[in-house]
Amino acid sequence: MALKAKKKRYHTPAKYLALEEKAEFRSEFDNGEIVAMAGSSLNHARIARNIDRAFGRRLKAEWESFTADVKVWVQSYQKFYYPDVLVICGKPKFYEKRNDTIENPKLLVEVLSKSTEAKDRGEKFFAYQKLESVEEYILVSQDKYLVEKFTKQNDGSWKYLATIGIESEVNFESVEETLKLNEIYDLVEFE
Repeated sequence: MALKAKKKRYHTPAKYLALEEKAEFRSEFDNGEIVAMAGSSLNHARIARNIDRAFGRRLKAEWESFTADVKVWVQSYQKFYYPDVLVICGKPKFYEKRNDTIENPKLLVEVLSKSTEAKDRGEKFFAYQKLESVEEYILVSQDKYLVEKFTKQNDGSWKYLATIGIESEVNFESVEETLKLNEIYDLVEFE
């Protein structure tokens, strides 16, 4: 007896947003498909919190940092993502006048996990590059002292820089701020 393939349900962005408002767990939107998000580890949560707190204390008045409760809409890919940390400069550009979804992040941070690393390095990075406002994309390892930075160049290409080691520091050019890795990894314990 042959098994029937489960038919995928496709939704509009409006339907996704309506469902997301009532959902107990967050999900992302991928061109009509709703994709459940994996839970995060303690290290993941600490790293995101540490970066957000540091930015919150130091960023200039016109820049604002947010954690994973704010979605980013990528029109050209028809996707909603929840980056771990994002920074906007100036007034937020809201999707459809929604105050929980923006279209103009300047800097995006993703904390890598085994279940999300391929997507963060591939699909999300390619999608985020389509946002004119994005100047830096940051990947942070949660199992070693490693921060990878992709910075948009004037010609549209991206420059890669890896920062390794607890005594190192990362210069976030887009927001004119520097964070030490020992600050990013405060209270993080590797197995």
